[in-house]
Amino acid sequence: MIALLTKDILTLKKVGVKFAIILALYAVIFSSSGGVAFLSAFIIIFSAMLIVNAFAYDELSKWDTYALSLPVTKKQIVLSRYLLGILFDTAGFLISILLALAARKLDSELSLIIYCFFAGSLFIMALMMPLLYKFGTQKARIWLIVLFLAPTAGAALLKNLGINFSALSSISNATAELLTIIFLPAALLLYIGSYFLSCWIFQNKEI
Repeated sequence: MIALLTKDILTLKKVGVKFAIILALYAVIFSSSGGVAFLSAFIIIFSAMLIVNAFAYDELSKWDTYALSLPVTKKQIVLSRYLLGILFDTAGFLISILLALAARKLDSELSLIIYCFFAGSLFIMALMMPLLYKFGTQKARIWLIVLFLAPTAGAALLKNLGINFSALSSISNATAELLTIIFLPAALLLYIGSYFLSCWIFQNKEI
């Protein structure tokens, strides 16, 4: 398991260096202009999206075919990729916290933003990884665009049909706080469920 994680980290080493350079540039630009919230969101989402690169490199090198000749199971291969996703996402979360502390901008509002983006990125990965295992990186990207555009398109359609969304503004602060608190646990549960779905897809996939 550790060897599989190490392989992915070493494979993404060059991407990580480029990310560090971009991060340093954005940190100078947005920290000086007060855009720490945007920078935090960028770091967390970009960290989560690194997992797509890991899948892409594996496809190019036909890694899965080679990996199955090693003393590892398909479930272990999938588990290592999900652990990698958590590792990257948590790293992005911690970097965001440290940058906010360094910029002396870590108040309750920014903490909430970072928390929501951390949970949201887990939610995105939970939806994304079964698609990557099922369709591969190229086709999965198309499905992801469709998936994330669907709520926007649906909301626009309902609005055109005259359905009023003003009732959403009447949600109490207590309800809003509760929804925020359960966002991360719900995302974690979805992530665990996504792992089992990816295991099932990978088990039945011909390689």
